[in-house]
Amino acid sequence: MIFNKKGDIDFLNLLIQSAENTLKGAQMFRNAMMGDKPPATFYDVLKEMENKGDSITHEIFKGLNKVFITPLDREDIMELASKLDDVMDGIEASIARFDYLNIPFTNQYMKDFSEVIVGSCEHMLTAFKLLSKKKYMQIREHTVHINSLENEGDRLMREGIREIFTNPKDPYHDFKLKELYERLEETTDRCEDVADILESVVLRYA
Repeated sequence: MIFNKKGDIDFLNLLIQSAENTLKGAQMFRNAMMGDKPPATFYDVLKEMENKGDSITHEIFKGLNKVFITPLDREDIMELASKLDDVMDGIEASIARFDYLNIPFTNQYMKDFSEVIVGSCEHMLTAFKLLSKKKYMQIREHTVHINSLENEGDRLMREGIREIFTNPKDPYHDFKLKELYERLEETTDRCEDVADILESVVLRYA
């Protein structure tokens, strides 16, 4: 448990820890997309990171049941923690598909998606650090970037699926790609969810 000088639970620091873990997970996923090894070989380490994220989220929820005074509304802290956890879950779920769908390769769409997710997670971490310093007005610059990256995720999914139906191959192969692209796009949506909550916090506290 993280405490501040007054002995209270440092929820903002815990959120930063969660965002840091999520960024590391995104970077590991990018390594899986960019490297020469089969992507599924990265599953175990990403599963460990996902478990760590779950532990931090549990720590936050447990702490909210123990204290009366929090730096933000309880609902905001719960939502931020939960949506951050959803991003890490999405990264883990994406790498898992390489395993159970037996996808032994990557392509440019997957690589581009990994860059979008890393960029989103970088902006989320910076935003949470600004939140801990009460630099609310500076947060919006990063939420705008996250929203733009989510739009890029939408484009990648559309282009990827269009290519599947324009140049169809084996139906099982095409199903695997469509399933993966949609899960990756959903992960960028979860990043946007975090950005949306941060923007609502800025409106109330700035």
